[in-house]
Amino acid sequence: MDIKEYNVETKHNKQNHPWEYARAEVVLSIINNVFKKEKNNLTILDIGCGDAFFLEQISKHFKDSSFYAIDTAFSSEDITFFEEKYKGTGIKFYKNTSDIDTVVQKIDVILLLDVIEHIENDVDFLSSLRSISGFNSETLVITTVPAFQSLFCLHDKWLGHHRRYSLPRLEKLIRFTGFTTISSGYFFTSLLLPRILQRSKERFLKIEDENTITGVGDWNGSEFTTSLIKNVLLIDYKITRLFQKIGIKIPGLSCYSVCIDKKIKR
Repeated sequence: MDIKEYNVETKHNKQNHPWEYARAEVVLSIINNVFKKEKNNLTILDIGCGDAFFLEQISKHFKDSSFYAIDTAFSSEDITFFEEKYKGTGIKFYKNTSDIDTVVQKIDVILLLDVIEHIENDVDFLSSLRSISGFNSETLVITTVPAFQSLFCLHDKWLGHHRRYSLPRLEKLIRFTGFTTISSGYFFTSLLLPRILQRSKERFLKIEDENTITGVGDWNGSEFTTSLIKNVLLIDYKITRLFQKIGIKIPGLSCYSVCIDKKIKR
């Protein structure tokens, strides 16, 4: 969850949205597909981690691994709060990547989960990953982004997004910055129609007030409803994956890329 969404005042103690649970399992699936059985003793950086919900979820699946949650939106109070909240998970919190210069020797995975759309110059940002302590030719960079610029809406503006991406645009960015794509695709096809309807409503009614937006931080569904929606989204993802295996990439509300900084694929 984005820090801005996390800070939304709610009456339900900031219940995580089913989209977050589903995305966590989607990204975990993507990591598993890349690493196969090599999932121990990894060093994983989550840049733009928000409330670190994702790292907390995957920390259950990677034995003896190190997790670094990095977000420039962190205040010192945020870091203290999250260190206490996730005590025992092994997650360490930092405001900037430069803060880990003397801490990390070798990075296995860098996560950019719905991050680069917040960056005005995404080319320079991706290129700058190489300067992070521990980055090497084997470091995997896993990126997720919101899909399709035509669906850019008030929610995007409220979150500070500069753009949305098509899969070809994301892959072009990866190539331009000198990385090599290992795998890529769309996910959450079922969410396209609700977003199309939302965008159409905003245009038709000329809604421009961002103050009405609260994002996923305002979710107050029950545990049953959360689980139900999460499972629907996961079924959606699995169907998309099946089609992708036969060369058909079905559009979704999000897209992802796994890349590496060398021409020889893993």
